Amino acid sequence: MATADKNGAPNVSYAPFVHRTPAIYVYTSYRSRHTKNMLETTTASVLFIEDEMRTRNFFARKRFTCQCGVGAVEREKAEWRMAMSLFKKKFGKVFAMIRPLPDFALFRLIPSGGLYVRGFGQAFEVSADMKNSKHVTGVRIDGKTD
Repeated sequence: MATADKNGAPNVSYAPFVHRTPAIYVYTSYRSRHTKNMLETTTASVLFIEDEMRTRNFFARKRFTCQCGVGAVEREKAEWRMAMSLFKKKFGKVFAMIRPLPDFALFRLIPSGGLYVRGFGQAFEVSADMKNSKHVTGVRIDGKTD
C-alpha cells in the first residue's frame, strides 16, 4: 500500500486486508505513517502481486494495482462489525488480540480502476466497477509500437 502525506512525501508499507466488493478494508494503527496519510489525503494506491512461490517468471508476475479513495469506518457500526468478522475469519487468533486495541482504525478503500498485468504484453486497464477491461497497447521503450 502506498500513501503520501499532505506535502506529497511518499510512504509505502504493508497492511493486512480483507475484501468485500467493492471495498478493500485495512485495519491500521494511528501510530503508523500510512494511517496519518490516509486521514489527511483520503487516497492510497494498492498492489496485489502473485506469490513468488507460485510464479513461473519473476519478470512477468501477475499483479493488480489501483488508486483508491479512502474513508474511515466508524467503530462499532454495522460496516465495522461486518469487516471485523471478515478479519477474524481470515486471520483468526492473531486478529483477536489486535481487534480491541484502541489505537487501531478501520479504513475502506474503494478502487477507482486499475491495471491488471497477466504477463509480458498482457496489461489491461480495469474499470472502477472491475467489470470491464481494455488491453493496453502503445509505444514500447525501444520505440516500436505494440
